[in-house]
Amino acid sequence: MTVEMENQQEDARLILNEDLIEFGLDVSNFQEAFLIMGQNFIKHKFVKETYPNALIEREKAYPTGLLTSSIGIAIPHTDPIHVIKGSMGIGVLKRPVIFKTMDTREEMEVSVIFMLAITHPSAQLKMLQKVIEIIKDDKTLLRIKESQNKKEILNLVRPFLEDIFNL
Repeated sequence: MTVEMENQQEDARLILNEDLIEFGLDVSNFQEAFLIMGQNFIKHKFVKETYPNALIEREKAYPTGLLTSSIGIAIPHTDPIHVIKGSMGIGVLKRPVIFKTMDTREEMEVSVIFMLAITHPSAQLKMLQKVIEIIKDDKTLLRIKESQNKKEILNLVRPFLEDIFNL
């Protein structure tokens, strides 16, 4: 199942599909998570081979961890030069891993990753805004964390993305 967005300001499509969703991701640190999730993007030719390592380097310089009222999440992204086709992936971790918060850079545990691969800065801002809407909804966020399959996760985020995605 694929969800595509036509961005009216640029001639770009943003992809979110089941192939870019990982649940029960068994990793011991954010680097492993980025490498595994990044390979899915590479496999589908959404990003260049440089994407996962670029994510790791950017995360070290500009952390993306965010503590919500229910769980810790991260929203990693990197420069458009590493992206072929705008897309988003979701990783639900088997157990939380350590990230740093985007504001204070303190260590925190993250359970869900919203990974962005964006080709245009305006699309990045729009996608970040939509992810923020998702994470403000504690019930949905907890349901994503507890999901048992990719289709369930996709269906949970769908209502938040309908106005920018062609469903």
